[in-house]
Amino acid sequence: MEPKQVILVVAFIAVAVVVFLVKEAINKKKGESGEDLAKVRQVVEKLLPGSGSYTIAYATYMTDQSVGNRITKYYYHYAIAFKPGSLFVVPIKYSGGEVSWQSNGTLLTRENLGQLKPKGDSCAFYGKDGKELYAFCVYASNTKQDKYQPFNIQQKEQAEAYKTFLKEFISQVNG
Repeated sequence: MEPKQVILVVAFIAVAVVVFLVKEAINKKKGESGEDLAKVRQVVEKLLPGSGSYTIAYATYMTDQSVGNRITKYYYHYAIAFKPGSLFVVPIKYSGGEVSWQSNGTLLTRENLGQLKPKGDSCAFYGKDGKELYAFCVYASNTKQDKYQPFNIQQKEQAEAYKTFLKEFISQVNG
């Protein structure tokens, strides 16, 4: 490779990194406005009576599934609300700037859960029959990457509250 080509490649990489960092900063700023989190909150408020006594947050989960040589990524998005001993989960989708729900949600308690299994950043929730109901994580920072990761949500307080809640909930459910 000639020196000119090396310089061009390095310059291209530098520009790409700067563009990425600027985009991330803009998306974080959008997340701090609370617009997307407010849409998530509205979903919970419509579906959960007494939602004012809950902490509301956005949760997400991504999993890979391989078939032969092909790996497919699946993305899941949830509006959640939690308070001691109770977790409300609603699968949501984001389209055209609006958040909608895919079910009326599920209220999870010690009485209807069989087990909770932490796995990495996430936690899987299993019913009494041993079937996985949900798996997700609540991240403090979520920035829009593409159509599969569409939310700009900054929720540091909610993420910390969820970690505290989850530790207690795991001990209640798992014994």
